[in-house]
Amino acid sequence: MKKVGEFTEKVINQLQLNIPIGTPILIGESNETHIKSRHPYEYDRYYNRIPDIIAKPNYIGISPKDGSIQFVKEFFVNSEYIRVAVKITKNTKCYVKTLHLLSTCNAENYIKKGTLKKA
Repeated sequence: MKKVGEFTEKVINQLQLNIPIGTPILIGESNETHIKSRHPYEYDRYYNRIPDIIAKPNYIGISPKDGSIQFVKEFFVNSEYIRVAVKITKNTKCYVKTLHLLSTCNAENYIKKGTLKKA
């Protein structure tokens, strides 16, 4: 396991999470393998940026599908929204579940609906 970030007070308060400030966000080998095989473009371009995406997202939210915490960063140079999904387990361990491109249309819809909030 490798630490790639932590939950800030701002994110915890904004999303009303029940975890301590500074809770570490980890990534394991199986999650890295998943990202590399299922999202090779994102892995090549953004895998090393995961700590930055978690530390300075443009948008955050909670997935209505699975309750994972969404950290979304807009990369203006490439006009891409990149989402890092973090799952919080029952014993409050936090793991990066995936990293992938979010279409501009979907990102804008999530922002409009309030699923993603300005960080």
